[in-house]
Amino acid sequence: MLTIRDIKEEDRQEFFAMAKEFYGGPACDHDIPEEHFERTLQECLRSREYSRTLMLEDENGVAGYFLIAITWSNEAGGMVIWLDELFFKSSSRGKGYGTQVFAWVEKEYPDAKRFRLEATYSNKRAIALYDRLGYKELNYYQMIKDRP
Repeated sequence: MLTIRDIKEEDRQEFFAMAKEFYGGPACDHDIPEEHFERTLQECLRSREYSRTLMLEDENGVAGYFLIAITWSNEAGGMVIWLDELFFKSSSRGKGYGTQVFAWVEKEYPDAKRFRLEATYSNKRAIALYDRLGYKELNYYQMIKDRP
C-alpha cells in the first residue's frame, strides 16, 4: 500500500537524489541545476498554494515523489492541477503505484476542472499509463522562455 504525504525538511537529501535521477532519465530531455530543487523544496515547505511535493512511501520506505503545480485556467474554467513530476525508484516501479497516485490527486482536488501533464515522446511506459487513465494528447505546440 502506498502512503502519500507532503514533503518535510528532513526529506531534502532523498528528494534531491530522486529529482536528479528524474532529470537524468527518460522523463526529461535535460538536466536542471540543483538550486532549482532547493527553491522547490522551500516553496513547498512555505505553502501549498502554488505547488506541492509529495513523498510516496511503501512498506520499504520512500518509493518516489510527486510534484504538482496549482494554477487557474480560463480555458478549463477553473483550477488546473499540473502533474509536473512523478518519479518512482526502480524497485517501486510496476507495482500499480502510479495508478494510486493519480486516483489520490483526483480525490484530493475534487474541484479541479483539469489535470494536465506532459511527457517526452520517448517515455513510452508513462504515456501508456496516462492513456490507460483517460488522458488524451493535447495538440498544442508548447513554447517556453526561461529567465535567469
